[in-house]
Amino acid sequence: MKLFFFSILSCLLLGIAADTWAQSPIEEDLPTRKVNKKVKENKSSNFPKEKKIRFIYVKDGGKVLFGNPCAMQVTHNMGFEYGIEHRPEPGLVPWWRRFKTNTTTKTILFFTKGPWWRATVNKRFKACAMTSGDRRG
Repeated sequence: MKLFFFSILSCLLLGIAADTWAQSPIEEDLPTRKVNKKVKENKSSNFPKEKKIRFIYVKDGGKVLFGNPCAMQVTHNMGFEYGIEHRPEPGLVPWWRRFKTNTTTKTILFFTKGPWWRATVNKRFKACAMTSGDRRG
């Protein structure tokens, strides 16, 4: 019995010693991510800003290329997206809120993208429709 415990104890000790002997500490200088110690990494100004997509509600989607990836990219690059205004159903947003949303979005586009933003979007939509073969109403 003593021989059995002695053999198990010696195997454990040899295993632990071999394990610690096999691992050598790393002595090299590893490069760090932080180059400048004065810059704080977790500051919000260091992260890229997310672009907020605003909505413009339209009554009919005839002139809007829904489902066309080129048209979606055009509107997202401008900072907005078209949405179809459905007939009034219970629980939908009232008309004045849609009017307010459209007015604020168009005003923001006027000052950020210029007074001819709508002509620019229509021109790019026409180019998207020609390349993809879509027809607009």
